[in-house]
Formats: sequence, C-alpha cells, structure tokens
Amino acid sequence: MLWSTPGWLPEEIGIIVEQGQFFCYEGEDLKLHLQRGIHNIAVYSLTGMAINIESGQSQKSHLVSMVNEPEAPGESRWHLFNDFLVRSVSTEEALAFNTSWKVPSVIAYQIRDENNKIDTEWRSNIDTSILYQDFNANADPSTKTYQVLNPETEAPGPNTIIALDTEFVAVRQPEIEMNSDGERETIRPIVYALARASVVRGQGENEGTPFIDDYINIKEPIVDYLTSYSGITEQDLDPRVSKHSLLSLKMAYKKMWILLNLGCKFLGHGLKQDFRVINIHIPKSQVIDTIDLFFLQTRLRRLSLAFLAWYLLKEDIQMETHDSIEDSRTALKLYKKYLEFQDAGILETILQDIYRAGREVNFKPPRKDGQHIPRTDTPPPLPVDGSTGPVTPVRSHNILAQTPGSAFGGGSSWTPGKGSPLP
Repeated sequence: MLWSTPGWLPEEIGIIVEQGQFFCYEGEDLKLHLQRGIHNIAVYSLTGMAINIESGQSQKSHLVSMVNEPEAPGESRWHLFNDFLVRSVSTEEALAFNTSWKVPSVIAYQIRDENNKIDTEWRSNIDTSILYQDFNANADPSTKTYQVLNPETEAPGPNTIIALDTEFVAVRQPEIEMNSDGERETIRPIVYALARASVVRGQGENEGTPFIDDYINIKEPIVDYLTSYSGITEQDLDPRVSKHSLLSLKMAYKKMWILLNLGCKFLGHGLKQDFRVINIHIPKSQVIDTIDLFFLQTRLRRLSLAFLAWYLLKEDIQMETHDSIEDSRTALKLYKKYLEFQDAGILETILQDIYRAGREVNFKPPRKDGQHIPRTDTPPPLPVDGSTGPVTPVRSHNILAQTPGSAFGGGSSWTPGKGSPLP
C-alpha cells in the first residue's frame, strides 16, 4: 500500500487552484513554488488523524487520534489520544502506518496561517439561560433540594467557586474470563453512567445551597443501582414514579460545560473520577480537589472525605449511604478549613496530625457506637500510576509500526461510547 510507505504523508502541502485546475505540492516542489512566488498558493499543515487500530487479539478494532501542535516541519509536537489517555509521541511514530494493524481513516490539514490560533470570542456569547431555569418548578417546595441561580445577582464567572459531587449507577457488568493459567482476566471493565449531579454555591449569601441537583434519565438498561453507596434507587430514575424531574444526560452535561467555559472553579473530593465518568475535561487551573489539598506526598495514602469530615469538622457523613449534596457541602467546608490552616501557617502540622490520628483508627471514621463507617468509593479509585488504559506501544526504531502493542489496544482497551468504563 502506498500509504504505508515511510514518509508518505507530508507535514505540509501547498494547493494551487487556477482556471478550474487543481495542483497539490509537497517537499522540495512546495519550497520551490513558495520561493518563486508566481502563483497564489495556499499552504496547509497536517494537524491530526483518526487511526484504526487492530489489536489482533480477538478484540474489536478501535479508533485513536493523533493530534499535532503544528510548528515548522520537523518540529511538530504530536500527541496520541486513546480514550482517556493522552501522551506525546514522536513525529516518526505518528506518521508511521502498517497495513496489518495501524490504518489511517481520516487525515486533517489546516491552513498554515491559522496554526495555533484559538478563537475564544464565542465564550462571550454563551447562552447561559439553562442555568437559571427550574426544570422541576411544579414540585412541592418543601421537598426541593436546590434553589436556581438568580441571574441578576449570581451570574457565574472566573471568580466563582462551585462544589460538585456526583453519583453513578452501573450499566454494564465487567466481563471476566479465566486464562490458561487459571487466573481471572478482565476482558471488558464495568461501565458506569451518571445518575445524579449536585452543584453547590461556594460563596455568597447562599453559600452551601445547591443550585443544581439533577437526576438523569438513563436510556441504557441499569444492571446495578449501587444503592448502598450511591443513594440511588430504582424509583429515583424511573420516569413513571420518580418524584424528581429527570433530565437528559445532554442537558446535565450542558450545564457543566457552560460553567466550565464561564471560568468557574470546580471544588470537590476526588473529582478526577467524577470528571472521567461525566466524560468532561476541566483544566487544572479550574479544579480545587480536597483529596490533593489534604495529602502528604511522603505518606502516599489519600484520605477519604468521611475521615476528613470526622477529624476536621467533627461531623459524621455517609453513615448509611452517599448523598451528593452532603458530600459537596462537606468538601466546601474542608476547603474553608484548608484556607484557615494555610493563613495561620499551620497546614503542615495539621496534616501530620491528621495522618497520625488516621493510623490509630485505620483511617476509618468510627461511629458514635464504636463501629466503623463502611466506606466504598464510587467509582473505584484509579491506579496510583495513572495508567488507566491503553497507551502507545514503545518499540525500537527498527521495528516501528511493525506490530501493535498493548498500548494501542492489545491489553484492556476500549472505545469511547455512551458509558465510561473504569479499570
């Protein structure tokens, strides 16, 4: 195949359209035409590709993206996007193809004069009306758990802090097989779907009051409501009997997307997992995660929300199950405590005290009756090393693009879809 020939795909092309004729140039021919300056030639830079990966291990093929930050030819910076994993790759690896496992599906060029330009003007014209609409306006006021924002006094912006927590249900159980060594092997991980999203005001007169408490109308069959730690029941998500006004996932996601692009800062505990299942990326500059604020690098262990609430706030939370509003408020209170400790210059001492007390109770907040609060994280914690899925295979240069590695899908890979699988 021509496209599998090394160097086949140029990083820049020049196009001339004259008198109904189309001409395309690359390499030395392109340089020559640019030097002559006789024709009106438009130069395009290679910005990205969608590539089909065949794992060759009885798994379905899946697509990955190669995205370039265009610079001068030879100085490009390529990145592999494989589901939730992103990593840098060399130009050589990005542009190498193989007929047996790595096949280009879509190739995108962008006019060179527009390289690395981002138009953010659209953000000033975002329709934010959805944030001020009450989709459960007919509900009994005594049962409502939220109060929508006031557009005149509570318009969100870059200085707005919002506390977020979510609850999930399982829409697909993991597929597990026994390998030839008699060991259990996960073929496809469990898949979670967003069931409830709560967002609490982080400041102002109504600090701590939710302005979003959405229950989601999930279209896929739910295999486990995970009620013991999500607090979600079948009645909550059944449109026929639910006391909540169920929203579509698209509507709930749109609210988050608007808050993101308004510049709001998202506060919570263990937000990485929430963002992953919601399938939204929030820049680090807009994230305040208390799981990182109350963490000592030397101890490795990260602390649960329930334990921190018990020790720092003298509050018992998650006694029977999880509640996203309670967890959002608790994270907000912990953040306020963090700021107090930081201002007083005693943060490091407090952290040492927290870990010391944690060892005494095995980092589990005791109940008032002396028992321990059962604690199950949802979704399961991500691996410590951050390796959440397939990555680009590491190969020596002499076998580049010869065989697919587990990173492209030979291992526990997946294709982005309606749900969000977790390892």
